[in-house]
Amino acid sequence: MMRWLVVVAVVSMGCASRQRVVERPQLPARVQPLENVLANAEQWPCVQGLHEIPSTVIDVGDFRHVPYESFSNGNVELNAYGDPSNLVGLEAGTRVEDPALQQCLIQFIAAQTLTEQDRDWVLRFTPTPALDRIAGLTAEVTPRTAPDAYDTWWISLEMPENLANARASAEELATISQPHAQWSPPPRTYYRRPARTYVRYPSYRPVGVRVYVPGFVRPRGVYVHPSIRIR
Repeated sequence: MMRWLVVVAVVSMGCASRQRVVERPQLPARVQPLENVLANAEQWPCVQGLHEIPSTVIDVGDFRHVPYESFSNGNVELNAYGDPSNLVGLEAGTRVEDPALQQCLIQFIAAQTLTEQDRDWVLRFTPTPALDRIAGLTAEVTPRTAPDAYDTWWISLEMPENLANARASAEELATISQPHAQWSPPPRTYYRRPARTYVRYPSYRPVGVRVYVPGFVRPRGVYVHPSIRIR
């Protein structure tokens, strides 16, 4: 399964300015950069109005220490894994029992792929549970009843070969994660809606003690806080 367990992650503190900048090899991207995904979401009724929500540091499983950002519009949650400019995973989930909504999410995820071949492949999926792999890419429809689905239906894309390279070091984790109590929505951008401080969309997974800082970036192969720029 492409789902994961969530545990509280305790990371050692470090200084991003002392990190050795190393380019990590990556296979070519298969999905749009996060900026494009979020901008495209405004054109799809099923995912319009996304707002950022806390994303708990994952400490076990395939996505262990892979940074990600989470978004919700109240009916749908979207999770984007890895370097925002070169994602290694993308998934959308809902607890709404509506096959039309689920099919819309499949179509939306398919539209975020970078090739016509990948798009057509994802479009063959239906809301029925399924798992399929092609070279460098795995797609899965996970039912709400799956033990690791958090009572949520999911459509997911994953680049298995890139997951290890997408993991953050302990020093990077200290830089781009923070206590949940310190989390706050990022400023709006040209396509995102204004932060709705009076609405708190719940995450479909338990929120742990540490969460990722919204808007982290990965210039030159190193994850850093959005306020830091490596020259």
